[in-house]
Amino acid sequence: MGINNMYDKLKIGNRKTIFSPAIDSNGYLQDKYGANGKSNNPTQFPSVSFELEWEPIINAKSYAIIFEDFDACEVVGFPFIHWIVANIKTNKLIENQSYNDFKKWDKKSFYPNDILWQGHNSSVNKTLVANNKENQNLSGILPEGFTSQEDINSLMYFGPYPPNKEHLYSLTVYGLSDDAQNLEYITDFQNNKKEKINKPFYAGDLLQAINNKIVGSHTILFKYKKAG
Repeated sequence: MGINNMYDKLKIGNRKTIFSPAIDSNGYLQDKYGANGKSNNPTQFPSVSFELEWEPIINAKSYAIIFEDFDACEVVGFPFIHWIVANIKTNKLIENQSYNDFKKWDKKSFYPNDILWQGHNSSVNKTLVANNKENQNLSGILPEGFTSQEDINSLMYFGPYPPNKEHLYSLTVYGLSDDAQNLEYITDFQNNKKEKINKPFYAGDLLQAINNKIVGSHTILFKYKKAG
């Protein structure tokens, strides 16, 4: 099967139900939104998120997003989480909304209701591996070039950065039957201790919080050229 036919069968690129002007007719995300672009955002990694729109999902009161790179398994052994978001109130995101909303947060208190609630991407630098007492030289699972210098900087969009070849990316929008203010996850199963999703969270927390709230979803697949 030719590569183009394979991509056609995978339905890579814009669809009627979910689409972005940043994704071209061949299914590639524009350079601007990843490693090969230039940005005015003063961030360690490419952080200009792209415009995205989707068909409203029936009975959805809010939306959440998970953006992943499964091709990263070949590089680091597991999928790379580029962006996780809750408290999306409309069926559209504007360009650079991730960084702009991150700037609006005071970095101390709970997320305000008028911004995106963003969780940690895979550049998070506080992990159990990083604190492994048996190996003081172990600074984390990912190479330092893909690890945030400050943990808080992992709370935004991390643009595609494929180091070995072009990668295929997956972004799923979940329609939820409840507002983000009511989403919670269990932090201690033995004591049934719960937390709201209105402060920094991880992908597992988000998946748990939305598990029984999903009323529909849209997924878009797209490619990004090798970094460099």
